[in-house]
Amino acid sequence: MTLINFFDGTRDPKYGRALLRSFQEIEKYQHLTVSAIPGQTDIPGYNLVKGLESRAYNPQRNQVHRRSLLQELLFNSGQNLEGQKSFILTEADLYDDNLKWCFGAANPDNKGGSHIILSTRRFNGPRTLAHVAIHEFGHMFGAASQGRRNTEMNLGSHCTNLCVMQQKLIVSEMEAQARRLLNRENKFCYECQTELRY
Repeated sequence: MTLINFFDGTRDPKYGRALLRSFQEIEKYQHLTVSAIPGQTDIPGYNLVKGLESRAYNPQRNQVHRRSLLQELLFNSGQNLEGQKSFILTEADLYDDNLKWCFGAANPDNKGGSHIILSTRRFNGPRTLAHVAIHEFGHMFGAASQGRRNTEMNLGSHCTNLCVMQQKLIVSEMEAQARRLLNRENKFCYECQTELRY
């Protein structure tokens, strides 16, 4: 059973509730337990995320630097999350090195853990947020591995099949892809499903 340390830094529970679909999708392939229930009030998690955001905030850009937020989580939050799995949901507008903005990302740490940071800021609704969360869970658990056939390198390794692991960098394209995959029983293609199986 894999523990996901979940920290919800949003005020609107609709985003957390949307993530329940993401957790359900990844549970087809991985046995999970979650530290806090998405969509329910998580005052300690909310306060933690707001503190991390304030320390990673860049006032010149009016945005939060995603990698700095991750560093704050791992080394300055008192949570001791290196080697574990975590998911931060934030309302802050994120950017990253060489990117004007980003939805978020999944990153490994130096002790075998993996951490997702995802922002609600650029989404028009919770359905697309859930879609991107499934995509980031795919990265967390090894889908679309580098060097596999039917993958391409574009801000990491991504699938070229009709699959949630395709990379979309424009909000409207991401929303269109989320609509295309909405009623599919499996959001991951067969090759990505194989990589995800526990």
